Amino acid sequence: MEKLKSQYESSLQEQFSALQEIRYISKHMGEPGKREMALRALIFFAFASDDGDIRDRSISRLETVLDSPEWPAHLKYTVIDSTIDLVTGELGFQETHDGMIMQFGVKSSLREDALQFVLNTYDDLTPELQYHTVSALHRLLLTKPALENCPENICDEDVRKNQEEWDLGREVKVLVPDNADPNAVKAGAYGPATKREILDEREDWNEEMDELKEVVWDWIEDPLEVRDSQFLIRGRLIRFAGDIERFSLQEAMENDFREQISKWAENEDIAVDLRQLLGASHEKVKLYGFPATKSPVPAEEKYAGIIQGPLNFLETHLDAILHQQQERQKSGFDTGHPETIELAFTSFDETEEALLKREIMLENVTFALQNGLLVDTKDLTSRVVKAIERARSETELVPLLKLVGALFPSLKAQKRKPRSLFETLVEKANAAENLSQRRLYLDAVLAGAVVFPEDANFNLASAADQDVVTQHRIESVLQNLEETL
Repeated sequence: MEKLKSQYESSLQEQFSALQEIRYISKHMGEPGKREMALRALIFFAFASDDGDIRDRSISRLETVLDSPEWPAHLKYTVIDSTIDLVTGELGFQETHDGMIMQFGVKSSLREDALQFVLNTYDDLTPELQYHTVSALHRLLLTKPALENCPENICDEDVRKNQEEWDLGREVKVLVPDNADPNAVKAGAYGPATKREILDEREDWNEEMDELKEVVWDWIEDPLEVRDSQFLIRGRLIRFAGDIERFSLQEAMENDFREQISKWAENEDIAVDLRQLLGASHEKVKLYGFPATKSPVPAEEKYAGIIQGPLNFLETHLDAILHQQQERQKSGFDTGHPETIELAFTSFDETEEALLKREIMLENVTFALQNGLLVDTKDLTSRVVKAIERARSETELVPLLKLVGALFPSLKAQKRKPRSLFETLVEKANAAENLSQRRLYLDAVLAGAVVFPEDANFNLASAADQDVVTQHRIESVLQNLEETL
């Protein structure tokens, strides 16, 4: 597929030939992983080709994939994820320079075109695809500008060869006055002989990455105003406001983002409950920072029953509560209330507000577990099975299975065997309704493989045959684990 993708700069005839083959594979190939790989190549053609007709034909196919019920969910997700990968620089092209294979990201202007494609199609997507798109956009906002994702028009092969200069800056001589005393210079009176200056290319990429993120930030207000869309999805979007400190923005752009939030707070076209949630996110950052670095302001008896508490109280204080529990645990004390494992497996009703509370609960507990918080894993497999059975959609499975993948360190700390949990996850994967759900279960297994590599490897051997993309993902994780053991 990389060979076909490389034809994007070839003659027009070669480009059309490659496009025809890519389109055929994406639609008619029986192997689902190869269809997925073809779509990634098609996305590259859609925005990187220099021929307008080829771009139009490629984009037309991508729109068909997103719109038509005939295309399976995992391919729809591939279109969204791979287009965002093009924006972040993860999806690019390879060139060889001085015997080194280098990965290049496409030009910044092409990345913005790709981003606009995702944003322009958002309104017509199903709620499940909108939910997935919000996750992909959040991933973009969290992406740090780095040498490996720098666009080709900013970072050429010479820049890419020197990671040290990118990290530390280019070494330049310090100028000293012509009449300086040589002995004073030698003694260091004028400081070191050289200094490091940040590369212009790095500064340029920081600015351009900020501008790409600004495109997303300027767009967010529109879907927030659509009151007949799912409250869960709008809630996820507005909660981005509490995450700005993790967006790796330059100071001026970060201030612009915060000014935009102030406008959201005053926009009466945005539902009142959403604006109240925005206020809760702002209060969270104001009180504790994010991630939290301080203990919760309310007394423990005020938040012990936070599971039944209001949505905005949860948004404001839960991260700080879990932070305090982890600090207590590090010091050898009891974590106190609420019981974290009970938070993780709380049952919620089907109201829109309850679904968002569930999302916030799972997200915060998962984050705490990933940062080292340990929980009681007694009867864990039984809890997981019941929670999976309560999940009413794939959208509800996504945060739940991320949480499950973060529970394995607690199992190990309590010297409990992971076998039954691994077996359950593999069984669920084999019985999954579609490939996208299957991968959710397998991703949880792979998260556990980091903690229990031998057990995971044994259980993965009992999984049904995998498509080429899933198999490659499994093999890559297991190989990396072997190299680090």
